[in-house]
Amino acid sequence: MIKPDIDQFTLVLQSTHDFEFDDWINYLADDIINEFLDKSCLLQLFNHFGDADVVLPEGYSKGYSFSNAPFYFCIAYHEAFAKMGIIVKFSAYAWHEYQRRYEDYFDERIHLHSFFNMINSNHYTFRLSRIDLCCDFLNENINIAKLKRSIEDGRTEIRYGKY
Repeated sequence: MIKPDIDQFTLVLQSTHDFEFDDWINYLADDIINEFLDKSCLLQLFNHFGDADVVLPEGYSKGYSFSNAPFYFCIAYHEAFAKMGIIVKFSAYAWHEYQRRYEDYFDERIHLHSFFNMINSNHYTFRLSRIDLCCDFLNENINIAKLKRSIEDGRTEIRYGKY
């Protein structure tokens, strides 16, 4: 069985409202984060959300995460550069744990497209700035050591992009 999946992804949220410089740091960034948290149901599924105890994404100065979580999840923004928006980073483990808890709590499965529909808002736009996909081969009788040697010896080729 071949199982394609999402390894990790990053969203960027941008305000849909015009605002003054001080509005961003005084309330707007946190208002957008709170709306995202509400729409995504993250606070219903996980505990101990607060100031980040993880390394913030490069270039961001203020961040939040779930304390002592066994996965990487972070929401961050730069206090002086509102044009950078608010970044939301899900590691593979964080996304899969979110999906598992969502299904347990709401008794329905969630996928990336339904997650996007759920977080849609009039107060911010969002875009997918990064997505890493993976493909697991389950019970395909692939010998990893042989595959590695074949790649190293040039008998097997890995391609990426257009051909």
